[in-house]
Amino acid sequence: MNVRAAVARECGVLKIETVELAPPKRGEVRVRMGAAGVCHSDLHTMRCELRARPPLVLGHEGAGTVDAVGEGVESVKAGDRVMLNWLPSCDVCSSCQAGHPSLCETFPATTFQGYLSDGTSRFQTQDGLGLKQLLSTATMSEYTVVSEASVLPLPDDVPFEVAAITGCAVMTGVGAVMNTAKVIPGSSAALIGCGGVGLSILLGLKMAGCYPLIAVDVMDSKLEFARSLGATHTVNAKDEDAIEAIRELTGKGADYVFDSVGNAATIAQAVAAAGPYGAATVTGMHSIQDKVPIPADALIFQNKRLLGSFVGSSRPKVDLPRLLELYRGGVLDLDALITKRYPLDDVNKAFDDMEAGEVVRGVLMFA
Repeated sequence: MNVRAAVARECGVLKIETVELAPPKRGEVRVRMGAAGVCHSDLHTMRCELRARPPLVLGHEGAGTVDAVGEGVESVKAGDRVMLNWLPSCDVCSSCQAGHPSLCETFPATTFQGYLSDGTSRFQTQDGLGLKQLLSTATMSEYTVVSEASVLPLPDDVPFEVAAITGCAVMTGVGAVMNTAKVIPGSSAALIGCGGVGLSILLGLKMAGCYPLIAVDVMDSKLEFARSLGATHTVNAKDEDAIEAIRELTGKGADYVFDSVGNAATIAQAVAAAGPYGAATVTGMHSIQDKVPIPADALIFQNKRLLGSFVGSSRPKVDLPRLLELYRGGVLDLDALITKRYPLDDVNKAFDDMEAGEVVRGVLMFA
């Protein structure tokens, strides 16, 4: 079938094209998209800064309605509402068996390269160019075909756009709080970087009852978002020393510091801003290919912990439904994270707004 999709044929160039989508094979599901989140990972991929490189169809946060299923699919049927899980773990490798499905050993050759579990894709251009599917999904398309492991049932009262952002930004942020750092309620906390993931971290820290809850960024617009979502204090790192500000507000450094930016400067800030026995958790990937020097004395003499958190150390099949239940129960205000909705044709505008700090989370909506 022919579908319209956000296609990057080369690094740094993104256009809406009509492309060909093959039908689902055995164990696969075709989804008519309802919403797709706009994430920095999509932008990094389009610019050839992550593993999967063009040509590909962008998008990995999404939700929609099952349109068709291949042979052997039992968990969903045509007409079912679903959210997409871009971590379709095999459940049999040693990492999965040890309870770490987000580190499934099949991902380096499949998901991270932009392929389905069989190492192929279902998209190609009308002139015959094969297109990878970003993170095994390709949600920035009117329809997509994914593995059965990539779809989870979606309750009728959860909007598609809420489910879309939950699949990555919220799972990464709240998961870092709950699963990686295991924040103790009532602790002091700070977060560096107030984008979609950072503000999801903030919601997780608010849920944990942290005080003070300090947000750090270099853009006043993002700090305003942070205050509206529950930050008790904000620090503009362009105007003042963020480390000293956090120490002054907490007395000794925060019990927990989260870095959603992930460059050399912010990782060092997170470690320095954590107090004795504190934990610095890094979720951002800006310096994923860089060597980041960390002073050992802070870790040793003050018993600090430096933690890495990939997608919130999540177990998607457990954590995604749990996050949706917290939303349905009014505990997580995920609606507040979605500040603008765009048609598919405005995908480049959505990325521009994200970089300019004009949105917390933008979402592409499909008619």
